[in-house]
Amino acid sequence: MVMAEPNPGSAQKTFLMRVVKDPAFPAFVVFLVLLAVNYYFQDRFFTYRILRSNFMAFTPLILICMAQAIIIISGGVDFSIGYALSLFTCLTAYFMNDTNVLPVICLGFLAVFLGSGLMNGFFVGKLKMSPLITTFATMTLFWGIAQTILPVAGGYVPRYFYKIYRIKVAGLLPFPVVVVLIAVFIWIIISRTAFGRYIYAVGSNEEGAYASGIKVSNVRFLAHVVASIFIAMAGVCSLMSTASGDFRVGQEYALNSVAAVVIGGIALTGGKGNIRGAILGALILGLINNIIFYAKVSAFYQGFAKGMVIVLALSLGGIPQWLKSIKS
Repeated sequence: MVMAEPNPGSAQKTFLMRVVKDPAFPAFVVFLVLLAVNYYFQDRFFTYRILRSNFMAFTPLILICMAQAIIIISGGVDFSIGYALSLFTCLTAYFMNDTNVLPVICLGFLAVFLGSGLMNGFFVGKLKMSPLITTFATMTLFWGIAQTILPVAGGYVPRYFYKIYRIKVAGLLPFPVVVVLIAVFIWIIISRTAFGRYIYAVGSNEEGAYASGIKVSNVRFLAHVVASIFIAMAGVCSLMSTASGDFRVGQEYALNSVAAVVIGGIALTGGKGNIRGAILGALILGLINNIIFYAKVSAFYQGFAKGMVIVLALSLGGIPQWLKSIKS
């Protein structure tokens, strides 16, 4: 019997097809284009110092987008997500001093876990309330509590604590990169569990998932609980980055996180997408902000310019689906 020799060309073609069919691939193309545009406006863009500075600024949004991705893939949405981050920064900056950093950070984690995790999860998962209405309500609640704690930006963050954000861990990787890698590792572990598979099943077809024996209410509940971990991690990074608490810091994160995950190929209807898309979507929004700043767009037109670029990115991401619909 003659054994067929492996065809390297066929294997490469298969790999390329898998890459192109990945929901995040259009976002990757947009990301590369935006890197080139950033380099055009900032010729030192690819230096280590600039790249590190940008990633430090983008890290809270990356983590928030990872949280939003879990919820949207499960078939929900969370508009309170940015205000939970604001609550974290205000609460911790208000109580923090030079000697109690760790207990106060734990307090912030607990507040986000109870509010964004258990409260949202209970109402959406167990009581089957609308994610839109529920998270709009808790958004107002978190915003009000944060503003009451710190009516103006400030509080206190020890110098040694926020300087950690600027160090290299083990002399190799910047601290924000390590935080994102930890978050990605958590996501990978979750995706390999039954719960990780159930998130996609519930998001794709809730009735079918229920019929197959999946406890839909538990999956929706746990999706918010897991997302709260990423929100709290984003809160730590935001606190270390700005060295202050601010109830307005998370205002743009709610809509930006939704836009970012959609740009990254995650379907708003649920059940489709991956962590790569969430991260790429966050990086794309960060690069768009850079372009607007270095292009010296007037403050009056910045919102319009950002909106147009996001619409363009969303349109590019929808081209593969449009071509597929034409062929069919």
